[in-house]
Parts: sequence; C-alpha cells; structure tokens
Amino acid sequence: MDEVGNGVKAVVRKDDRFLVLVKPDGTFDLPGGRVEIGETNECALHREIEEETGLKVKIQKPVAEWSFLKRPNLLIKGITFACNYLEGKVRLCSEHRHYFWAGIGKIDHLKFSHKILKNLRYS
Repeated sequence: MDEVGNGVKAVVRKDDRFLVLVKPDGTFDLPGGRVEIGETNECALHREIEEETGLKVKIQKPVAEWSFLKRPNLLIKGITFACNYLEGKVRLCSEHRHYFWAGIGKIDHLKFSHKILKNLRYS
C-alpha cells in the first residue's frame, strides 16, 4: 500500500433516530470524511459534520472501526463515533442529495456506501 489516510464518520443521534445522508448515486452515508494533517479525529469530525450538515453535535465515543480501498494505492482507515445532536437544522452540501432520520433499530438494516458501521457497538 502506497498511502494510508484516516477517516471519521458520525452516527448522529437525535432522540431515538439517527441521521442518514443520501449520496447522488442513491447510496446511504453518514456525516464525516478525511482527517487532515495536524487534525485530531474529533476536530475533523466536528468540521466535517458542520460542512456536510450544518449541525452541532457532542461526540460521545467510538462505536466502530473500518477500512476500505479508496483507489488501488490508497487505504482509508477510519472510526465511526456516536454523537448526540445539539442544535441546528440540516443544510446539505453538494456531496449529498437528501437525508432522513431513521429509527436507531434500523441501523443494521441499511446498506451504506462502505462498511462504516462494521462491528458497530452503539448503545
């Protein structure tokens, strides 16, 4: 592997529902993205959630680790964090075409674009 990047995703929980983003190709996604050089996972996650949704959240704890090949020579290794919604109205960026709030019990039944919920430990 020539290059390894770090990524972060968020299960943003509001009451008993969580935020699901939908990409232009129709696949489901969670807020998050790449960790930039010099950023902590938490700073990157707050930045990505703000950029992609406009929401403010409180990061609780890691709930899953995952990895995928972005391209043949780039491995993305990441962590999904449980987050609690604090405030804001969802304002999507151009990366996503729409969103919905799903019941937390449905999380295992949705197919996401990558295995960003692999070995999920959400409680």
